[in-house]
Amino acid sequence: MAESVLRRSCDTYNMEESYRYETIADRIMFWGETDPDTPAFIFWSPNGRYVLSRGGVFELASRFALRLTHQGVQPGDVVCVCIPNSPERVVVDFGVQLAGAVSMNGQILRSDCQDIIESMRKAKCKVLVIDPDETNQAWEMIRNHIHLVSEDPHMPTATSVGVPTLTNIAFCKTRKPDSVFIETLPQRTGRTTNKPIQNPTDVAYIFATSGTTGYSKLVQHTNKSLMLMSYRLTEATGLKDKHSKNLSIAPFGWIGGFPACYLFSGCPIVLIDDAAEAVADRLQYIWDVACKEDVTVCTLAPFQFMGILGRKDIWESSGKKLPMILTGGQPLHKEYLQTIGKLADCIFGLYASTEIGYAAGIAVSASNLGCYKDNMAGFLAPGVEAKIVDSKLASVGKETRGEILIRTETITSGYIEAPSKQTAILPEGWFRTDDVGYMDNEGCLIVEGRCSDAIMHGSYIIYPTWLEQKLAKCPGIKQNCFVPIPDKVLHHEICACVQLEEGVRLTKDDVINFVRGDIVDGVRSDMSVVPKYVLFFDTFPVTKTFKLDRKELARSAQLRLQLE
Repeated sequence: MAESVLRRSCDTYNMEESYRYETIADRIMFWGETDPDTPAFIFWSPNGRYVLSRGGVFELASRFALRLTHQGVQPGDVVCVCIPNSPERVVVDFGVQLAGAVSMNGQILRSDCQDIIESMRKAKCKVLVIDPDETNQAWEMIRNHIHLVSEDPHMPTATSVGVPTLTNIAFCKTRKPDSVFIETLPQRTGRTTNKPIQNPTDVAYIFATSGTTGYSKLVQHTNKSLMLMSYRLTEATGLKDKHSKNLSIAPFGWIGGFPACYLFSGCPIVLIDDAAEAVADRLQYIWDVACKEDVTVCTLAPFQFMGILGRKDIWESSGKKLPMILTGGQPLHKEYLQTIGKLADCIFGLYASTEIGYAAGIAVSASNLGCYKDNMAGFLAPGVEAKIVDSKLASVGKETRGEILIRTETITSGYIEAPSKQTAILPEGWFRTDDVGYMDNEGCLIVEGRCSDAIMHGSYIIYPTWLEQKLAKCPGIKQNCFVPIPDKVLHHEICACVQLEEGVRLTKDDVINFVRGDIVDGVRSDMSVVPKYVLFFDTFPVTKTFKLDRKELARSAQLRLQLE
């Protein structure tokens, strides 16, 4: 197999030096003043199509930045943004950058809100942006942890025992069709926006990702690392100008939803307005929007891609195919690629993570499908190094399995208050990915799984420990273990394996209801951590050292479910 057959990337590492020294705020201002009437963000919802132009998003973001600075927000202050994908989310995130502050994604999965409270405490958050609508479950839960001091309708002062650094809540009504946030932003007295005091090496974003205890890991990225990620992704996908168009479904505050192509090349981004009324068939809606907008690249999570793939009624009836579907986060299996040429001309698989950004990629089309083999992560992006090591971190040769280490300028600048995670960043700049794989003879990276026992459920990597701790509190349960069960759409479904105390009788529903009682209701199925399967065991398999053998237990569960 020739290396060029499955490679799609820029051949040389030639990012213009000027971009290396620009901040995100610089790029927001640049595009706001360059062809300001050109669409920047296009939102779809049952209410219709809404377009934010380059100049429009710059103007509105500048006005939100003014609100922040008037309330004392300084460069480097952390602003936690807890609102869904929507025009308001773009305005808020960009406004935080224009104020010179740091944007942190706020996500709530625990019913007691301790996940977001703990994240804000760790990050020394100064402002929380949230929708105060009475139907917003997030606000109803978190308001019990916050005391509003003033009666300002837009950005009242506030205190919180759990977050001592908190000074304000910025209310941002996003619920459609009654959203009034944009109309309430303060007017600027002049047309000039002062450039914030910010350096390329300053932290710009804090991304929250899954953690081993049910609390988020807080991953910091600088302006420089995010601009370099944007460059690499733009080069790999060809989204290089305003004539291209990218549909992105990932939450705006995730690394996968970061508006890379717009910031680097001015390419318009199409999104679903998640603050509007939900659609009955989301997969059908995503496909319809992609076709109506005639997008160049459709960026989907693997479970969304495979969900659409399995619904021939969606894409066969449309009579259209997309130029490219971009996906990443889970291995692509060859059986899922047989519709290339019908669903899309090309499937581009990314090997990436919140900590390292885009590290490798592989483009599969009808002409090279025969060369593809399962678990191919692709060829390294320019400027990225990889090595495979054994348990002693010594390098091994090609075609030899080991742990994958990555070195690149886009590696996170560090975790916040997670000393155990800092050990993943080695002194020479290598990052321990916790992935197992090898480099083949053609230089293609093969990723076969995780070093840990994580469950790859839709967009989430779920670490079972915290779920096991919760279920251990259920009366009558002697021991429990959560294991992954293969699923063609979500990659893994969640299975709770349970041992009961002698004489106790519990049902599957009893176990599920106990778990659900401590998890946020109403989250999408791909985000839910409630187990789909519950199996009861008399004993669990153990290793020779009498430790729980998770892999053997997972195999036993698959056999009982007849899913092998």
